[in-house]
Amino acid sequence: MNINGEFTKEDLDVEHDMDVDCDIGEEILVSFECWFDVNSKFNINISHDEDTWLNMYGRYNPYEDTLSVECEIDRDDGSSYFDYIPTNAESQLMKDLITAKIHEAYHQTPKEFCEDAFDNGIGIGEMQ
Repeated sequence: MNINGEFTKEDLDVEHDMDVDCDIGEEILVSFECWFDVNSKFNINISHDEDTWLNMYGRYNPYEDTLSVECEIDRDDGSSYFDYIPTNAESQLMKDLITAKIHEAYHQTPKEFCEDAFDNGIGIGEMQ
C-alpha cells in the first residue's frame, strides 16, 4: 500500500476466472488475490486464526465505468461480509487490473468481453 494506505498494483491481482452477470450482461465479476495486510487495511483482526481469510470480489461495469467491491471474511464456522468503497485511485487501479487481465487472457476489451459472453449465452459460473 502507498503512504496514504491505498492499494498499489503490488497489492492485488485479478484471478483468471471471470464471469459476466447474465441478467444484464454489463458487469464483470472478478475475484481479487490479496497481497496486502488485510488486518491493517480493513481494521479487522483475523491474522491470529490461520483458518480465517479474506476474499475480495469486484463487480466492474465498463459501460457505466463503475466498480463495487465486496469482502468476505471466511471462517470455519461461517462467513461475514462487508462492502468496501475504494478511493478513486484504488477504483481506477482495480479497473485497470481487470482490463489488463481480460486483454491478456481473452484479447478483448471489457466491453467486448461482456458482449461476447452475453451474445453466447454464457453467464455466471459458465465462463471458461
